[in-house]
Amino acid sequence: MKCKSLIISVALLTSATFASAATGIFGGYLTIAGTKYKSSISYGGTESTFNGLNLGTQSAGGTLNLTQFETLAFADSGHSTFAFAFAYRIRLNSLPTSTNPADYAFLSANNGGSPHGVSIGGNNEKAEWTGSVNLLSGLSNGTYAIDIVHKAGAWEGGSNFERLANANNTQPGSTSWSAITPFSANFTVVPETTTSLLAGIGMLLLMRRRR
Repeated sequence: MKCKSLIISVALLTSATFASAATGIFGGYLTIAGTKYKSSISYGGTESTFNGLNLGTQSAGGTLNLTQFETLAFADSGHSTFAFAFAYRIRLNSLPTSTNPADYAFLSANNGGSPHGVSIGGNNEKAEWTGSVNLLSGLSNGTYAIDIVHKAGAWEGGSNFERLANANNTQPGSTSWSAITPFSANFTVVPETTTSLLAGIGMLLLMRRRR
């Protein structure tokens, strides 16, 4: 009986998270190098979690393409969500995360020209972007982090503001950039294989010439 009461309490607490906001983001996903990830472990689906992930070792001059993102949002009581976007930042892993939107690049979801997402039933919407952005572009050797934030405009209580899904507030999302902690994943960039091979051959030839 005690166990059943605990389950009911947890369920009520979960629903209260959504009930406390008329608008919000309840899911965020992205696809990198052909693999789809959920931004947070708290989001539904069987995908691996992006936040805290190590994307492994990449070759300088290679590709690590971001090809898709989607954001799932809700809007209750006649309120609305719109202007969906995906903010991302590539930084050296030794640098801190940023709460300044000017440090991020933005990709806007284009849902047939509509600022709103596509209805997925009830009061829920999905906004999606597809394309190709090489996250390795311009990077030299080093260890890097990719920081991301899912953004949606929101109207409730007679005013507009932003909902920002981030590691500090996944559902419904923060309302101020100063309160965010972006979802982050790491990767390492090493010299191109061909460049390393040519450098090695060059060293061998130089050693032979000296002999």
